[in-house]
Amino acid sequence: MTLQSTEFSDLKHLYCRPLAPVASSDRSALSPLQGKEKAAAEDSAAQKFRNLIALFNTRPFEQHFQPDSTILLHGEPANAVYMIVSGTVRGCSINADGCRQIFRFSRKGDFFGLSDIDRWHFTAEAADHVIVKSIPCATFERELSENCALQSELRTYFRDLLKTRDRQLLTLVSTNATDRLYQFLREFAASRPNGGHVTLPMCRRDIADHLGLTPETVSRAFGNLRRKGLIELLTPEKYRISDPAGQGASPP
Repeated sequence: MTLQSTEFSDLKHLYCRPLAPVASSDRSALSPLQGKEKAAAEDSAAQKFRNLIALFNTRPFEQHFQPDSTILLHGEPANAVYMIVSGTVRGCSINADGCRQIFRFSRKGDFFGLSDIDRWHFTAEAADHVIVKSIPCATFERELSENCALQSELRTYFRDLLKTRDRQLLTLVSTNATDRLYQFLREFAASRPNGGHVTLPMCRRDIADHLGLTPETVSRAFGNLRRKGLIELLTPEKYRISDPAGQGASPP
């Protein structure tokens, strides 16, 4: 697989930050301390972007997408903004040779589709069962023009996304395959601070297309991390970070 360069303008179109409060049923599976920590982190994020969240909370209509179905398609009219209620969305671009680059996995509470273009220049697909809420672009633009607090939150959101993209690009150009995977797994687990095993909603090929690797290389990297004691693999999709101090995958 050939790593495809992603345009810098992708930053405008698929955003990723935990925003939505976790359901009480999700918290009940955690220990009291873990549940409080997770709730505090999510409540803090909800306060940070409360105006953005409020726009979607007024929309009762939800759309459901089955795994591998298309939510929005490259070239179609860009006429809505989305927030994920449940599930994982992969945002990807495909070049003329058919090589796919997944530039972001968006999860519960994340936004995607914030755009100032007429047609989508990427495709968003459901990695697992996905539920989303949407707002027409015209409605979002009207609210944005009238709400200074919403404008401030959007600027903060851009800054956070730029930091994430800078870190992602640095990882792609400066680390080996095992370190790339380890960084990805650590960040994915950090978004689910339950202290236990984390289930990956994406397959090995998805991870490969995100990290600029082949599926075979990703599988070998999983084996390397397990042999080094950095992760525990309960199943091919379920893992736990065994190195909470973050010592890294590369040998000293």
